[in-house]
Amino acid sequence: MRPFYNLRVRFAECEMSQNEVARRAGMAPSTMTARMTGQQPFDAWQMDAIAEALGIDRADYGKYFFQPKKVGA
Repeated sequence: MRPFYNLRVRFAECEMSQNEVARRAGMAPSTMTARMTGQQPFDAWQMDAIAEALGIDRADYGKYFFQPKKVGA
């Protein structure tokens, strides 16, 4: 499964591209790409800004911003 699958689904549900979400969250598209590919972790302020743009409740951050550990890792 691609990193941040649930977040990608939420983009589609909100009919927004990754770049549109980045813009609304005040991030450069390259920064969003680095986060979405798992090269760098999301900062707390980035999670808050993305959640606001996508209508994600703070109680659901785990579902959208944290990847499950792989078995045996």
